[in-house]
Amino acid sequence: MFGVICCQAQSDDEALRKHEIFLQVDNDALAFTHFDRYYTHGVFLGYVRYLTPRSRMKFDLSQQIYTPQRYTQKDVRKYDRPYAGILFLNSSYQYLIKRGWLKGNLLLGKVGPGSKAEDVQVWYHRLFGFPQPQGWRYQIGSGALVNVRTDAAYQVIDAGHFDFWLSSKFALGTFDRSIRLSPSFRLGKFNHSGQSYITGSRVGQSGGTEIYFHGGMEFKRVFWNATIQGVGERADWGVIRMVPEKMVNEYFGELVLAYPKFGFSYRFFYRSKETEAAKGQLLGSLNFSYLF
Repeated sequence: MFGVICCQAQSDDEALRKHEIFLQVDNDALAFTHFDRYYTHGVFLGYVRYLTPRSRMKFDLSQQIYTPQRYTQKDVRKYDRPYAGILFLNSSYQYLIKRGWLKGNLLLGKVGPGSKAEDVQVWYHRLFGFPQPQGWRYQIGSGALVNVRTDAAYQVIDAGHFDFWLSSKFALGTFDRSIRLSPSFRLGKFNHSGQSYITGSRVGQSGGTEIYFHGGMEFKRVFWNATIQGVGERADWGVIRMVPEKMVNEYFGELVLAYPKFGFSYRFFYRSKETEAAKGQLLGSLNFSYLF
């Protein structure tokens, strides 16, 4: 008599995924409104690594571009925020708790000509026949960016297809010094918080489809913003600097579609003015992710 042992192979959709790559693009054009002003473009390319069921590491490389509203003007008296470009590498460690997470971030980079923001914007405008920016020679001067930030989030209400969150961020360094508080809610189908898109990554999950709307607001107390004030107190000849608004608020709505391997989100948000002379701004953001 021979014994028969039956083994059921684990399906691909049920496999534990320990790696994720993602691409995020921010642009005012994605909000289908006035192009090329204030925070006009940002791109983030990143990787997330599963460590344990409760921990993960994340790395992302980013470039961001900032211009005044009248970017074709040569008269600096008509600028309502400085030209600025930043380029940085951000690394973070995230620890998942029962209904939320804690995260520590370290950002290293540079602001100014070394970010190559001018080259990217000039190339892009030339490629598509847009008017050329005229004020990059007045951009925020070169400086090193070193920043730490702590994040915390907690799911206050979990009611099936609806939940409510409170999150906070504290940043300190040469780039961003601020405190933020953000209440938000989700409505739709979503996974347990530790395996959900809302954490910033779904590594460690083994399936589960999400489709939900995420809406909320962020209240930010600004103490320093290097894209408006530069790095430190050093005055640069020809550089335009301004004083940031102390309170900058953001209101957002986001649609999330997440499958076992692929994730997608589109966020539409309004950001209040960052300097006294500026206005509020509408922005759009696309995020694509792949797990393996």
